[in-house]
Amino acid sequence: MTRMHPVSSMAGRVLTFTMLLLLLLAQSAVTASAQELLQPRLQIGINLLPAIIAANRSVISSDPDSELSIYLAYRADRHLAEQLQSRLAQRGAIQQHPLHISAVRLDDLFAQSLPRNSTIFVVEPLDDRLQELIEYAAQQRALLFSPHQGDVERGVNAGLKVTDKVLPMVNMASLKNSKIQLKAFFLRIAVKHE
Repeated sequence: MTRMHPVSSMAGRVLTFTMLLLLLLAQSAVTASAQELLQPRLQIGINLLPAIIAANRSVISSDPDSELSIYLAYRADRHLAEQLQSRLAQRGAIQQHPLHISAVRLDDLFAQSLPRNSTIFVVEPLDDRLQELIEYAAQQRALLFSPHQGDVERGVNAGLKVTDKVLPMVNMASLKNSKIQLKAFFLRIAVKHE
């Protein structure tokens, strides 16, 4: 029976551990790179969302202790919705209003009646289901926000415009249809789609 020298056994373990660590680091770097390509508009959108909610005149005129419901609507990627939920939850409150944030599958959202001053954030591009969500949000008088390119032009209440800087973007006809009034100062800085 051959015994390995303790030093060579230890060196083998260190080498194995080092190789495993390098493999894991390389894998996480690839995953992080892929997520970075997909995430910027979502990250900007989730950071811009509180300002848009705060510009909603109905929110400002409501009881300061009343809860604001925010629905992160997704089609398939619950994990992504939950990531955005935890990031938004760090905010705690908007204009003294406590937040109730839910990651909700699109079909489950359609089955609900929403509380007053609700906001819906579009987590994933919805393509063929977007018009259905636009109509639902208008019926519920909920502020509909999408960070995805082209959604405001298709009828979503608010989103963002990325040029050399990031600006909020609003669909004036959609806001009027939903009976949502935003503060004048907010509308002055926003890109308006008529």
